[in-house]
Amino acid sequence: MKRTSKQQAAGDQCAKCGACTAVCPVYQVTGRESLTARGRLHLLSRLTNPASPVYGKIVSACLLCGACMDACPRQIDTLSLLINAREQLPLPARHQFLEKLVARKTLASPRLLSGLANLRQKLLRHLPKTSGLWLKLALLPEDFSTADVPPALPADKKSGSPPAVSYFSGCLARFLSRDISAATDFLTRKVTGGSLLIPEEQTCCGLASFAGGSRKEAQDLARKNIAAFAGNALPILTSCASCYSHLRSYPTLLADDPHWRKQAEDFAARLREFSRFFLEAGLSLPAGTAAQKQTDANRIFYHDPCHLRFGPEKILTQPRSLLKNIIGASPAELADGPHCCGQGGLFHIAHPHLSQQILAGAMTQFLELSASHVVTTCSGCLLQWQQGLRQAGFPGQVCHMAVLLARIIEPKSG
Repeated sequence: MKRTSKQQAAGDQCAKCGACTAVCPVYQVTGRESLTARGRLHLLSRLTNPASPVYGKIVSACLLCGACMDACPRQIDTLSLLINAREQLPLPARHQFLEKLVARKTLASPRLLSGLANLRQKLLRHLPKTSGLWLKLALLPEDFSTADVPPALPADKKSGSPPAVSYFSGCLARFLSRDISAATDFLTRKVTGGSLLIPEEQTCCGLASFAGGSRKEAQDLARKNIAAFAGNALPILTSCASCYSHLRSYPTLLADDPHWRKQAEDFAARLREFSRFFLEAGLSLPAGTAAQKQTDANRIFYHDPCHLRFGPEKILTQPRSLLKNIIGASPAELADGPHCCGQGGLFHIAHPHLSQQILAGAMTQFLELSASHVVTTCSGCLLQWQQGLRQAGFPGQVCHMAVLLARIIEPKSG
């Protein structure tokens, strides 16, 4: 592995000011300079020998949250440099390569993921809820709550008007927590009069593959998704913040492919982020519904996904405004402001201890709020909070924002 001109230039461009260290979640729990953007840039610009497992671990131990780029006064694109470095690493130097490979391949195969999800559901139905295996499998306490919201309709079943919106569900909402897709469909019908159009050919967005250094696999998945949504010109709504962030990057990912570049640009232009879509569509409580009755004892905390917080669009106010419109009050905030949860896609697989340390900081502040709900729109963040708070004995609920809004707008009777 040789250093590139871009790596050398980035290392020289870095002012060593330390702005990245102040915001890096990994540095905050380790105190290791080599695990900051500044430290990694130094290594990238100086390395001349083939990468060692130690170097591979350093390159791997980044959440790719974007906090460093957001804080950098020179706007150095550290994330692209790190992903390129991961792609160049020889297999012996790739930290936890096998575990990440299994996760990537599972996400990239809808048939395999569907089979695993069905097996998991069967096990959960037959295992005692007090068993250790049930607790390990039941990461999603909302799995059996789809009766709380009207069911999603398949693409060939029209509800009132023809569909006005296509839906990229993401792996979690499609296979493991179908209440998210059901709630999103319900909310869409409220604002458009038609159900969602859900192409069956869609697959994983490819973020895990891209972040793991498998660019070709990520490009193949991107082409499949572009083709899956090519049959119409409808807006493409996604309920997962991380999926939205990566789907928006398809034009860059396929920039060197003349056949797919324009299609990728058209695809990205059609994408709609969940909270901004429903805020702009005017989602509101039905006439005569009292939001306060729904939330008197339920203080809501909204967790900011890093992909929205540090992304180019800085989607921070829209989720809060949407929640306020529905619950009648602003969501609770952590004392130190938004906090990374430490999930980071494949990061929590390769570095579980660091992942839990980062989450612990967010949970400590959250538990001081005496809130009863955690809501977010990122699949990875949702899993991380559900697992962490369950282990902490949290008695409240952790759910996707779509599920919370659907329950408040049309509460389950009886």
